[in-house]
Amino acid sequence: MSYMRSEDRQRQILACAKRVFADRGFHAANISHICEAAGIGRGTLYQYFTNKRSVLTAILRETLDGVKALMARQEAMMAVTGFAPPEKVTRSAAIEFSARGLREVLQVVFADDDTLRILLREAVGLDVDVEQVLGEIDDVLIAIVERSIVASQRAGFIRELDARAVATMVVGGVEKLALAALRSDEPVDLERLAMEATRLHAIGTLSNRLKPEPTTQER
Repeated sequence: MSYMRSEDRQRQILACAKRVFADRGFHAANISHICEAAGIGRGTLYQYFTNKRSVLTAILRETLDGVKALMARQEAMMAVTGFAPPEKVTRSAAIEFSARGLREVLQVVFADDDTLRILLREAVGLDVDVEQVLGEIDDVLIAIVERSIVASQRAGFIRELDARAVATMVVGGVEKLALAALRSDEPVDLERLAMEATRLHAIGTLSNRLKPEPTTQER
């Protein structure tokens, strides 16, 4: 009897493995747990993956591909989208705009609690190959935020600063906040994380050229 490999089957295995790793932990999980969750035999799984570590690496690579695709979309959008003059934009509007962009990034990386647990808890420190993929994910995330900062600098929204350093702090800070939420079993509110991270860094980076907030009488 022949078996046909399919992308749909591979995606199903990865989705089930993601839940298994998140629920049981990578070390406690085994191939049997993944096969049971996916409703397949070992032979089917081994058509796609050599062991559970290769399954984990595929999950991480899937996340990395999603982040790279987001970067390409944002680059294309920035190429055709202009910015309003900073004198016509309020601080609150600029912060909301930046938070939306960061939230979009977080929604790609932390698509669900299972992915979040795997990225921030289960995959960390496993081996050199896994750490390399995690590092690539971080590098692309930081690059996305850095490019957004540089574009905002050129538009006059953000003062002169080390965009790479600020982007690294933004990404690292969000990851730490998300990890803290996981440790306390609190729901991870990506919208709140994006807004708080943006407020924290933006207040110290926004240009003085931005339009002042309207007074009560002007409203």
